Amino acid sequence: MRVILNRLPVLMLAVFLLSSCEKEDQGYKEAEFVHAVTDLSHEFTFYSDHRFYRQYMPDQKGVTNWCNLYNFNFENANLLILPGCDNRIGYFKEDIEVIKKFLNSGGGVLMFGSGNSTSQNKLISEFGASFNKPAEYPLAYKNLPAMQVEGENADAITFSNPENWETLIADSNNEAVMARKRIGKGCLMVSARPLAGSHPSARDSINKDIWRPLLKEIASGKVVDRNAEFKGAGIDMLEYNDNHTTFKLSYNDYLKPYADAMVEIYTRSLPFIENRMGVPLSPGMASQITLLATGGGGFSSGTVVALAVWWGGFPDKEDSMIEFLTHESVHSWVLPYPEVWNEPIATYVGNLVMMDMGHRDEAERRIARTIERATKIDPDMINYDLSGMLTGAGSELSAADKNNIHWGKTYWILEQLRMEKPDFLAEYFRLKRSYCANNVLSRYDINNTVALLSMVMGRDLFGWFNYIGIPAEKAESEIEMNL
Repeated sequence: MRVILNRLPVLMLAVFLLSSCEKEDQGYKEAEFVHAVTDLSHEFTFYSDHRFYRQYMPDQKGVTNWCNLYNFNFENANLLILPGCDNRIGYFKEDIEVIKKFLNSGGGVLMFGSGNSTSQNKLISEFGASFNKPAEYPLAYKNLPAMQVEGENADAITFSNPENWETLIADSNNEAVMARKRIGKGCLMVSARPLAGSHPSARDSINKDIWRPLLKEIASGKVVDRNAEFKGAGIDMLEYNDNHTTFKLSYNDYLKPYADAMVEIYTRSLPFIENRMGVPLSPGMASQITLLATGGGGFSSGTVVALAVWWGGFPDKEDSMIEFLTHESVHSWVLPYPEVWNEPIATYVGNLVMMDMGHRDEAERRIARTIERATKIDPDMINYDLSGMLTGAGSELSAADKNNIHWGKTYWILEQLRMEKPDFLAEYFRLKRSYCANNVLSRYDINNTVALLSMVMGRDLFGWFNYIGIPAEKAESEIEMNL
């Protein structure tokens, strides 16, 4: 009996140590290095293209995936971020298998979601969770209740097996809006989308004191080699790169159903765009068209024109897509010197192409609405320059009204010139291509622009531009005006 009693403290100590070890094993440590992959293939946003990393992983490495998710090489990655999925497409079973394999290997997966993200919710439900109803505010971080949690309009999460999940942020009804659970050696975290930033400028780093340690924790189940290769899968790696003689169309399997419709509308629009621009595309410009999984947003880098496949209700409606693809194409057309009114003139040409392709009434409405937003601010169009800065009588403008002036005044000027000479734009771009070839100018500013427009219209327009509040100096133009 005495021997047993002597051994009891030892046994109790052993049980305590074992219990402590088990508790420590169940806890989360922070990964020393994080190699994160953000998926853009199911829903493209400019924000998710590296802005998230700047806010929440400034000392780590992040890449993006534009291709089939299941084709990505996750060998040297330990965090996968799935920002969302457009409801017009979904995740393939191969994607889900790869996600599960990544989790089992120790990788961390962050899935954002909301109640109206049907396709994203379908994926999340594969792992025993789903977003259903609006959260009740205020929100609280479970381990630090006093910490303020930002983010409006978050939705709450329902679990099929709540006991498997650790709630991190809860609403006032104690329902989770952010939670995580172990899967294999890895960790899955599900979060309401509004709890992280979303602005394309990455200026809204909300909840960064919560996110920064959490991201390192959920990635801690897998060690990555900081010195080994870790790269994304970009536009140049898309699964399809179809040759259409004058351009190649690149896309992944998720957007394959929309490829033929985009080829048809783009091919049909090109002759009308070229007619309005007066010159063909420079060699290599807009030689690759890329499909983006979004209904809003696109870009042009000169060679690449990326188009939102569902812009304006496409493919069911074509008018807005004509305007949009013209806009992005014009950005390539005008290089190497962007226009002083680069965004509005690109859309204005899109409106003209809409007219040419049978959508005159809608195009004229769009032009009139754009001009009206400026004339409400400056009825005589004489008090502000193209950037909305005050040059005459009046008051300083808000950022929104400056933008209205920038677009509306540009349209108004172009319409004044078009009423006098219907094909003035084509002649303007022909002159620009001639005078600005081989990067001969040190800059392309309003002075050079007015010099070319003067030659197109056959009279000196410098006085008129100054009268309507846009300072322009003939002596400052590098292009010698030849009337």
